[in-house]
Amino acid sequence: MTHYRLAIARFWHESNSFSGIPTQICDFEQYQGGTLIGSQLLEHAERRDEIAGMMEVFSGRDDTEMIPLISAGALPAGLISQDTVDHLEQQLLSQLLPAGKLDGVCIALHGSMSAEQTPDLDGYFLQVLRSHVGPEVPIVVALDCHAIVTQQMVELANALIAYRTHPHTDLVETGARCAQVLMDTVHGKIHPLTRARRVPLILPPPDDGTTADPLKKVFNTFIGWDDLEGVIACSMCPAFPFQNVSEQGSMALAVTDGDADLANRLVDDLAGLFWDVRHELLPDPMLSPAKALEHAATIEGAPVVITDSADTVGGGAPGDNTCILDAVLAHRHTINGLILLHLPDADAVEQLKNVQVGQTATVAVGGKRDRVFCQPLTVTGEMLCVSSGPIQDDAAAGFQETIETGPILCLGIDNVRLVLTERVILGPQPSVFRAVGIEPFEAKVVILKTGIGYKMTYAHVAKAVLRADCPGAQSYNLKNYLFEHVARPIFPLDGEFDWNP
Repeated sequence: MTHYRLAIARFWHESNSFSGIPTQICDFEQYQGGTLIGSQLLEHAERRDEIAGMMEVFSGRDDTEMIPLISAGALPAGLISQDTVDHLEQQLLSQLLPAGKLDGVCIALHGSMSAEQTPDLDGYFLQVLRSHVGPEVPIVVALDCHAIVTQQMVELANALIAYRTHPHTDLVETGARCAQVLMDTVHGKIHPLTRARRVPLILPPPDDGTTADPLKKVFNTFIGWDDLEGVIACSMCPAFPFQNVSEQGSMALAVTDGDADLANRLVDDLAGLFWDVRHELLPDPMLSPAKALEHAATIEGAPVVITDSADTVGGGAPGDNTCILDAVLAHRHTINGLILLHLPDADAVEQLKNVQVGQTATVAVGGKRDRVFCQPLTVTGEMLCVSSGPIQDDAAAGFQETIETGPILCLGIDNVRLVLTERVILGPQPSVFRAVGIEPFEAKVVILKTGIGYKMTYAHVAKAVLRADCPGAQSYNLKNYLFEHVARPIFPLDGEFDWNP
């Protein structure tokens, strides 16, 4: 029996060009379970990411030896520093070089990793792998569907297969699909060939993601192509619009069983379909924070969700922008009921560590991480609760079921409940409010730093969802940013122009 040695790996980071927070080595070391090397990858049975899917396919087979290399991720933020790139590369090589001859590689890449000196960091790591295994060994790549797929990535990988959901709920399934493609490839059952077609289009994530038209129709169309003879997998990557790189744009991908003509036809059809719905994908007009609160006060029932999408941690924003808090404090008396808001602020938590429940304290909150779009805001409130994490990952934002938060404090400012955590939290988590004894579904207004993540945790109970127009690193108004490196024209920055695949 032929024995196949198949490597698995994962690098995950969404790099925001407009965030003022560079991503450092410590960010990878502190994120979730930290960087996992070698056999450590196999010890996290609770993980809910692509590695879990790869392990499902490769484990327990007599003909397969799974070679774990590295799993490294960091909270989305600004560009990755060069010393961090060097560190991650050395960690990869520390496992890759002694691994010996490999018969295949299955790697999960975000697809929108970018470093200060290496705009296409995903492609860079693929080059490291390709240089080691040689041109004949198959490499299959799992991608976030918000990948900015580069020509280098297409040339280096045998197959590129992206998530088919947003909010992302199919990480494990995508890993398993990629692992099966690699398995079938090394057994000689298929010969994957990838073609790509770039669409000059960048857009903020649509409110309903892939759960409603027009994205649902587009995604259902190419998912249906799985049944066509010769098709291995198709993907649509609407890109990550908050990155200022030369190959920015959405990408249609098709992986076929050695049929280049079929792959080219499919990517042309998919690119054209996506271009045709571009106007439907444009976000609805936003409200000023004051107008959003004014409107919330007129809506019957609770909760009313107000989103500050420009400060979405999951898109690389700092999460501690104070613009909407300032508006909440100015207009809090117009709201009949509780207003909830969470900010990560290790400095404020440290200053308040000796304040007892029932005491009044004054502290500057927010604006410590985001030094580009806001300043700290001084507040005075009553300490209502002192708690600590971890909290439940209600949003399924990470590969573990819980999230470390450090201490959790709740300040009461009249009807405002300001929750502070030592650590940054990925995803809009109802559990952060429950940790201080507040049921968020019963509050009148809940302020969330999210673009679309609320769909996972609040959509089923929200009486209304209002998007506030705030400054920040992930504003849905893309004309707020200077895209000097992006190839032009590109929609919607440059208005209407003719394009076809």
